[in-house]
Amino acid sequence: MSIFTQKSSPAADDAPQQKLFTRDFILLFCMAMCCNSYLAVFYCFEQWLEGLAVSPNWRGILLSSMGAMVLLFRPVASIVFLKRNKLPPMLCTIVLSSCIMLAYPLVPADHVVGVVWLLRIVQGISLAIYSCCVVAVMVSCIPKGQSARGFAIFSLTTLLPYSIIPAAGERLLPLVGGESHLFALTAILGIPALCMLLPLAPKLRDAEAMGAGNSQLSPRRLIHAASHSGLAFIYLGCLTFSIMVSLAIFFVKGLGTETGARPEWFFLTYTITMILIRFFGGHLLDTLPRYRVVPLCALTLACCVLGMAWAPTFLFIPCAFFYGIGLGLLYPLLAATVYDRSTPETRPINSNVMMLTFDASSMIGPLLGGAVVNAGWGYRGVFTTAAIMVFICGTSMVLDRLRLAWWEHRDKCPCQPRWKR
Repeated sequence: MSIFTQKSSPAADDAPQQKLFTRDFILLFCMAMCCNSYLAVFYCFEQWLEGLAVSPNWRGILLSSMGAMVLLFRPVASIVFLKRNKLPPMLCTIVLSSCIMLAYPLVPADHVVGVVWLLRIVQGISLAIYSCCVVAVMVSCIPKGQSARGFAIFSLTTLLPYSIIPAAGERLLPLVGGESHLFALTAILGIPALCMLLPLAPKLRDAEAMGAGNSQLSPRRLIHAASHSGLAFIYLGCLTFSIMVSLAIFFVKGLGTETGARPEWFFLTYTITMILIRFFGGHLLDTLPRYRVVPLCALTLACCVLGMAWAPTFLFIPCAFFYGIGLGLLYPLLAATVYDRSTPETRPINSNVMMLTFDASSMIGPLLGGAVVNAGWGYRGVFTTAAIMVFICGTSMVLDRLRLAWWEHRDKCPCQPRWKR
């Protein structure tokens, strides 16, 4: 029996199962998908900077600056906004992000680094506030016993833009006049996102969505939750896994210049594969043995990332396909582990700590990739680094299971003195 399995009471078995696809969940899903398109369009950001003669190290810094701001400001946003009405901050951040996207074509050629850095910093702060509010509301929408499925379905808000934007963007680039104008074009998605805020307003003001258990939320409590959660290896797995994803997303177009592979086919193949897995197999995710499946998926992903970099070009699409399978299983299982290993009171905090690891990866990944390219190892070296990262992710899950087994054995050991048990 899984360590997460609990014997249910007859009353619980007879109770009707709550629906995952409520009106609020669907509206939040669609709104998040529109706003995540602002991130998906940056798949060509590194190549745009290269065309502007920005050095590899500065390209890595500019790529990572948004993630750095999210990493710094999400804890602040968690403290300030989790226990307040989320409608005003979400309204402001959607408008601000749309305006920033419109500003990219106006970047002066002689001050590219400074102006783009400023835009990325402001957009990162906006994203920190927006995503913190979305995660808190989304957690309150997931019924008990459907955590893996809920995270899997909601993660499609990121996958759907990545399945559409890069493929459409490669065809729109010659028509719109370059990457900066493509960035600006996505600003129109802020209009439907704003329209969805109105029917979501009651949920955004709801006490449960604000996190009633967070009334005493403070920096000390946030740090205590992160350091005493018993999830250190899981957080390490989330960090290294998301570094791999960040490296693949931002540098696959550069890899295509070395191997001849087409990046739009990578995004289209792996995202469609993930969508099919999570949509049609989402109800099975909560039944999978996480400590067996996650390391297997991590090993598969490592092999696929190495294959995309070093294997013959005709294997690029098959590698992207299996990459999608591994990604489709690994993220929701990691997220559900954090969800299930938390109490209702600590769940919003631990979920945001998990998101902090993703924020850190969006800062570390581009910096690491830019350093690898600047060192002369090229984009193949970047993907080799990504394979190492995801291998560490699988190893961290194995170490967490060994740690749990050790604690279980220690607590049951009759030879220990009573005070050590």
